Amino acid sequence: MGITQYTWKNRNRDIDLEQYVYYIGSYHYNWHNAIELILVLQGEIEVNNNGHNYLLQEDDLMMINSNIGHATLAKKPDSIAMVIHLNPIYFSSYYSDYNLLEFNCISQSRTRHNEPFKKIRTLALEMIQVIGNKTPSEKIYFESLLHQLIAALVHFFPPKEISTKELVNNKKKTQTVNRMIQYINNHYKDKISLEDLSKLFGYHKSYISQIVKQQIGINYYEYLTRIRLREATYALVNLDEKVSDIALSYGFSEVKSFNKVFKSSFGKTPSQYRNQLLFEKTSKDHLRKKRYLEKEELEKVLKRKKAIKTFKLPEQSKVNQKGREGITEEERDTLITIKKLLHDSLAKIIHIENKI
Repeated sequence: MGITQYTWKNRNRDIDLEQYVYYIGSYHYNWHNAIELILVLQGEIEVNNNGHNYLLQEDDLMMINSNIGHATLAKKPDSIAMVIHLNPIYFSSYYSDYNLLEFNCISQSRTRHNEPFKKIRTLALEMIQVIGNKTPSEKIYFESLLHQLIAALVHFFPPKEISTKELVNNKKKTQTVNRMIQYINNHYKDKISLEDLSKLFGYHKSYISQIVKQQIGINYYEYLTRIRLREATYALVNLDEKVSDIALSYGFSEVKSFNKVFKSSFGKTPSQYRNQLLFEKTSKDHLRKKRYLEKEELEKVLKRKKAIKTFKLPEQSKVNQKGREGITEEERDTLITIKKLLHDSLAKIIHIENKI
């Protein structure tokens, strides 16, 4: 059926967009000119964005502004997200200094089902279902959904305009951090200290520590550890190498520290993870590539979500509803608990059925 990864360009209307759905994998830092909307469809992910760490759960969404360094990491297996990248030139018809726009839009457990987030989420999900259609009316409909989504975003979360000086400073810091990140990515097997980075890039080590934390939300050493861990997981596919040799080859001082960090991140030991890869016949190339969902897979995810949201217990008769007024507080709490258990059980059943 094909993968759920699309691009959409309409130069007459300043639309340059990419939309896709994929499995969140190992830790990757990146930055781009497009503004980004990320919506969690399944599981739980960590997002490092503009100096802050966020834990996003199912139905949470976040806007990532243009030219801001960010990274994602799956905190649960089979975590899935939908992403929209939109070139900021879209706003040029509405804002004179569209490059200076900065959005602040992120949902949390107590806000994710509020009307603004529900509206944005609904529109984004409908977009991914019609973006592949080709007739004139279908194209018009897709672009109308995009306009509605952006209108909702601007209405509920009005962007502020940062100063040109602030924009220049942000870009300069981002470019500096990117050069450091690139160096770490290429030399993660070596011993790299703040002093080394200070000598290489000509900045004081305290400033390096500060701007790295400001840009990606974690300190340089934690970033280095995550990169070493990511590359070590790729190496576990090679059955000829011992786990202890992999640990030492990828910058860990001893296998004990490697095991500890690995289990903390993945919930299993390197040996258990290797056995899983062997069972699933996973290749190193498969681990490195961004894995987009097949259209059939997305349909199952959306079907599960729709079933969960529309499920309700059968309504009781008016007589029973009147009789409930006399129940005790303890009985009321028990009833609420039973309803929740039934709801969760149905969700699990649907999830398992989709795998069969």
